[in-house]
Parts: sequence; structure tokens; C-alpha cells
Amino acid sequence: MKRITLISLALIPFIGFSQKAKVQTAWRALNDYEATEKDGKPDLVYLNKAKDAIDAALVHEDTKNQGKTHAYKARVSYAFYHYYLNQELKKLEPTVADKNERAMLAYGNTPLVDFESANQEIEKIKDLDPKFMETIMEGLTKGTSMLSEDDVKFALVAQQMKMESANIAQGKYKAKKYDEAADYFYKTGFLNTMLYKAKDTANFYNACISAGKAKNTAKILEYNKKMIDGKISSPYNYEAMYNAHLNKTPPDTNAAMEILRKGRVAFPNDLSLMNKETDYFLAKNKSQEALNNLKASIEKDPKNPIFYLITGQIYDGMANPKDKATGKELPKPANYQELITNAETNYLKGIELNSPNKDYQYNLIFNLGALYNNHGGYYQNRQPATITEAAKIQKENDIKSQEYFKKAIPYLEKALTIKPEDRPTMVALRKLYMFTKEDVKAKDMNDKIKNLK
Repeated sequence: MKRITLISLALIPFIGFSQKAKVQTAWRALNDYEATEKDGKPDLVYLNKAKDAIDAALVHEDTKNQGKTHAYKARVSYAFYHYYLNQELKKLEPTVADKNERAMLAYGNTPLVDFESANQEIEKIKDLDPKFMETIMEGLTKGTSMLSEDDVKFALVAQQMKMESANIAQGKYKAKKYDEAADYFYKTGFLNTMLYKAKDTANFYNACISAGKAKNTAKILEYNKKMIDGKISSPYNYEAMYNAHLNKTPPDTNAAMEILRKGRVAFPNDLSLMNKETDYFLAKNKSQEALNNLKASIEKDPKNPIFYLITGQIYDGMANPKDKATGKELPKPANYQELITNAETNYLKGIELNSPNKDYQYNLIFNLGALYNNHGGYYQNRQPATITEAAKIQKENDIKSQEYFKKAIPYLEKALTIKPEDRPTMVALRKLYMFTKEDVKAKDMNDKIKNLK
């Protein structure tokens, strides 16, 4: 019985020593490989030996949660990636003369399994052994003299991976592999943030842009949310998530409006988010909510012409309703004249601001001209309520229609100076010249339309 007890007691420290020995074996084999790499003749026998040893240590209770174990795994995995990257570079040398192009192609062609593995180990270290990672980060910022030789090597691998991750991202983006580019821009941002304690907004933003180009809804939502949660967001992040929710099948309108609401709170003066919210209100026939929204925006920024443009468009649309299915005009509302006046007032206010933005100015001027044109058409087509008042109404209609047709012409002419080959404007002017009996101008405009490409 005593002999059995002695064997049992001896077994526990032997297992612990065995697993620590695995880490030591990985250390020695990795150093041997690095020596052969330095000599220009990397020997994968040593690297495979290091991998086998560290993989064994990573599944044992005594060593699997130690930061240094994962640091060795990260170094081994990265060494494999770097070996294959160099092989790819050598393969391209005879056919690609430009060094930068060769590098980008190599980053695009080299398998990323080992790089991914190294990156995952760094993330694990942060969770499992934050003090160890804190020491590494401190060494990177204050000087590596405070680190052991092995820790310096790990720190340099982490730094090198940051650079490699950025190169991979750019290479994938250039190759239009936007899904992979998104992942690696994010990884670059993560490594920079973790190593230097400064949020890498640029690479996180590039991850969002790449996800958008890939049209990958899951990644759009994931990476933009990370920027919002990390308090480094811009209006773009909210807008991208809003659009992504609406692009789902079926669209998730509730989630879209919730993220838009948060975006409007975070960036209350952002034009794009305001437009999205206004568009939503209009799509839901909530014109008054849209107008309330715009009124608040005008109070905050009374010199922004786009607010007046959209407000004018809303009143214009309310005055001239159309059937959404057929596009046919519907009966005018009871407050038609009031709505026309409100639209006119807002267009004029926007025009008075004389925006340097040609698109804003064109739309304001064109819309006001179109408003007058349509209002003239309203009088031209207005029918008398009774036969007895037909003559009176007809005379009034003729006077009013001519009045508004003539008011429309100078605005549409000015719009045409901003966009000289805009066919709809030219066609509208030709018709107005005919209605107002300006035959020479009508003929000239007709000739211009015929000469359009």
C-alpha cells in the first residue's frame, strides 16, 4: 500500500514538470529556427518541433492559461506565416519587377491561417493574462530594455503583425476582396489600439467602408457597432447601420429607426441623418413629423439652404399630391393655396442664401420655377363650378396662368445656366415660351434640344 501511495504522489509533480518541459522544448526549437532564418536558410524541422511542443502545452491545465504559453504560440504561428510569405515573394521575383506590387501580390496570395492563429493568440493573452500584456505594451511605449529577451521577441512580433495586418488589408482592398479587407483593417485597428492604447479610428473606419463595399450586412452591422460602442463613431456609422437594416430580407424597419434615432441624438445637426429621418417620415406619409423635424433643424442652422429646399419640397408635394401606384395627380387639398405659398417662401429663402453648392442652388431655383409652372397649369386647367361663372373663371384663369408661367421662366432659365444641357429644363422652357407666345425663344430652344447628344 505504501509503494502504491509513493507512486501516486510522485505522478503529480512529474506531469507538471513534463508540461513545463514542453514549453522549454518549444522555446529551444523556436530559437533554433530563428537562428536558421537569420542565416537565410530557415529550417522548418525546428519550427514544426516548436509547434508540436507548444500545442501540447496549450491543452494542459498547468500551462494553457499562461500568457507566455500563448506568446510562444503566437510567435510560432507568425513564423510559419512569414516563411510562406517569403516563399511567395521569391516565387514572384522573376515575373514582377516592381517591389511594391510584388509585395501586394504576395500578401494577397499567401494563406492567412497562420496569421489568423497568431492574431487569435494575442487576443487570448489580453483576456487570460492582462498583466503580461500590460508589461509588453509598457515596453513598447517606454523602451524594450525593461523586457526579457523572449518578451522583446514577442513584442516585436506583435508590432510586425500590426504592419503585416495593414499590408494585408490594403492588398485585399486593392484586389477588391472587400470581405477580407474589412477583417484585416479591423485587426489592424485592434492591434494598434491594444498595443498603444490609442483608438485607431482610421483603420476601424476602413473596415466599415470595406464591409460596405462587400455588401456584407453582418459585417457592416458588426464593425460600425464596434465604432459606436467604442465612442469613436461618426454619422457615417449610424447611416451605414440604418441602411444595412433596411437592406435585410425582409427589411428590419424597427432596428433601422432605432439606430437612426440614436444617430440623431448623437449628431443632431448632421444633414445626412436628418435627411434619412425625413425620408422615413415622408415614406410613411408623416409630412407633419418631417416638417417639425426640419423646423427644428432650421432653428439650429438658419443658413443651411438644404433645410429650406426639403421643406419647400414637402409643401410642394402636399399641394400637388399624386397616386403612388400610378403617378396620376390627385385632387388638390383644401389648403392648396396656403401650401403653395409655404413652398414658395421656403424656396425663396433658400435661394437668397446664395449657396456656393451648385447642386443646392440648382435644385432650389429649378423647383421654384417648376412650382410656378405647375401653379400656372393649375389655373390653366381649373374648371368653373357652374356654367354661369364660366366666362369669369376663364378670364381669371388666363390671367393667372400667364402670370405664373412668366414667373417660372426666369428661374428655369437661371437653372439652365447652371446645368446647360439639362433636357427636362429645356423642354419645360420650350413649352413655357410657347404658352407665353415667345415664338423666337421657343424655336431656339427647340433647336437646342434637337442638338443634344
